[in-house]
Amino acid sequence: MKFARLTIFLLLTLCFQLPETEAQLFKRKKKKTSVSGFTLKEGPTEEERKQAIEAQLVSPIRKFLNGFNFHIAKSYGYFTYQSELSEVSVLRDPSNQQLYIVPIGEEAAITPPINAFSNWFTDLNPVEINRIDDDSQILRTDTASLVYTNWGRTNPWNFRLDYSFKKVDKVHKERTGETRYLDQDLLRVGVGISFGSFKYKQNSHQQDVDPILRSYPLEKTKISSTKMFGSVSYNAYSFGDLSIIADVYGGVWKSKTEDINAEFVTYDPFFNIGVMFQTTWTKYFKGYIRPSYEMRSYTLANDLISIPHNYSIFSIDLGVILKYPTYPRNKYKANMVQMEHVFNGKIYRGRPFYRKQNPRTGQRRNSRRGDDSSFPIKNNTGNN
Repeated sequence: MKFARLTIFLLLTLCFQLPETEAQLFKRKKKKTSVSGFTLKEGPTEEERKQAIEAQLVSPIRKFLNGFNFHIAKSYGYFTYQSELSEVSVLRDPSNQQLYIVPIGEEAAITPPINAFSNWFTDLNPVEINRIDDDSQILRTDTASLVYTNWGRTNPWNFRLDYSFKKVDKVHKERTGETRYLDQDLLRVGVGISFGSFKYKQNSHQQDVDPILRSYPLEKTKISSTKMFGSVSYNAYSFGDLSIIADVYGGVWKSKTEDINAEFVTYDPFFNIGVMFQTTWTKYFKGYIRPSYEMRSYTLANDLISIPHNYSIFSIDLGVILKYPTYPRNKYKANMVQMEHVFNGKIYRGRPFYRKQNPRTGQRRNSRRGDDSSFPIKNNTGNN
């Protein structure tokens, strides 16, 4: 009897514990989740979106290269030459009609020889004078101002490479607050080199103080020169295709060794001030006229004397400017769009490098396309 009661008790206990055990067996385990942190990031602005789109349509390399301007100019100029002698005495020897200069006071030296110099224009050739005759003409520059002058032509070639900083479209910025740049240049900064020569029209320098000392004959009437310079240009006024640009450059220069003795010469820096009247022929091809004034000088000196030589140059430059195009030419023959346009995800120009192009409307020549074109232009003016 006791065994039966024990059995019933065990069965009842199992019945009450079975649902709990089953729930534990089939219960789903919860996944553990952990959040370490997060970062807030601002979305791109409208300007950044436009720049990203433009970067896809326009090659950044071409856009950078388009900022450079390559100048080729031919200069037609007139120069005046002036050499004012100081701290020397000028002598003319009546026996050979030769002109000399000596350090001031040397003409009165008792002990010969006297240190004199000839050709003080391009060299300082030493000459020993053993005797000064009584009939020799002597002029001291501390008692009279003696200036030798001359004039001539100079027609150098000028080459320059500069980089443009564009003008901001102020109207667009005031209206929208967006910074947009125009095609017009505001500022240019560059470097250049020039090759040319001074060609004297007279074969002697003249002075009008002493007729007996007369003119100073030249051994050479042509002096070659090379100059290297840095330049700054500012666009002062623009109207349509015309721009008036203040242009200033300066640098160093020198002549050939066979023209001016390098042992005695010191070249001073030169400065050139001009105004450039520039017109746009195409978007990548410009021309200009540039009147200018230039100051240039050099000094011949040794331990005893120093002779300055000064030039004032008035010239007009006729030049062209070449620019690398921002957009390539669309070479697909069937594409006859004449304005700047998007084609296969890139911006193209519709006209050749050397033709004027309005990027908004295009400008087509009145000409017939060849038979190989997919879209030939028919002349409707004739009879059908």
